[in-house]
Amino acid sequence: MNRKKIVFLILAVLGFAVFILSLLSTQERRRPDQNAPKTAEALVFSGKLDIRTLDDLRIGGRKILLCGVAFKKPRNLEALAREQARKVYQGKTFECVQVGGATPCDGRAASTFGDAIVAQCRAADGGDLAEQLSKDGYLCDLPAQSGGLYRAC
Repeated sequence: MNRKKIVFLILAVLGFAVFILSLLSTQERRRPDQNAPKTAEALVFSGKLDIRTLDDLRIGGRKILLCGVAFKKPRNLEALAREQARKVYQGKTFECVQVGGATPCDGRAASTFGDAIVAQCRAADGGDLAEQLSKDGYLCDLPAQSGGLYRAC
């Protein structure tokens, strides 16, 4: 083979390699506007707290799950814990923001779970309801959702 053919062959192989690498890098690049799930804007709502059970909280009539915490104690303690929590928190007003609206659980928890809205709720003084309920021992931290923000059991 003469030099011209060797140089042409080398350039063709390099060009092909660059083409393949550009295709691969384009496939790996993700565009957030195309790959991100389309979700509605996070709900913001307020109302009085109704503790039906520690797994069924309602704010202004909406069923909620507090992001980052859950009742993880033995079921036979739920009634006692519920009654104690009702004495302290029942009927107090809270403003809630659904996950996705700048809560500790954004990116770690879904915005809904079944028929419940997953949310962070705050009292008028800014106190986080999940933080208070975990601090008082009624609910336990879910570190996978909260990042370890609340008190563990």
